[in-house]
Amino acid sequence: MIRIELGAEVDGPEPTAGRRHGIFEYAAVGYPTVRGHSRQPLLDACRQIKRMGGDTRQLVGLFWPASSTPSLTCTVEAGAALTVSERKNGNAPRFRQFEEFPTKIREAAE
Repeated sequence: MIRIELGAEVDGPEPTAGRRHGIFEYAAVGYPTVRGHSRQPLLDACRQIKRMGGDTRQLVGLFWPASSTPSLTCTVEAGAALTVSERKNGNAPRFRQFEEFPTKIREAAE
């Protein structure tokens, strides 16, 4: 299993309107280039692993610091294919199909 370790909440520790910001540092053990800051670190790490040619059948787990049990698991392929749709009208967040930004927009952002 590929271990994705959560780090600090980087968008600030203070609650805003009763909730935290929810952006965490993350890093994949054994994959030095798989790291970043995200609201959905497991899914973003899966996309990074897939882009670098990793085994998409490999199981990936999201681990809180000092934990030996993953909070979430999936295969690289399943995680890379999903994103989280934000709440609308008070509904809970949902998983939906991930869609790449159009190339021209993505290149301008980089």
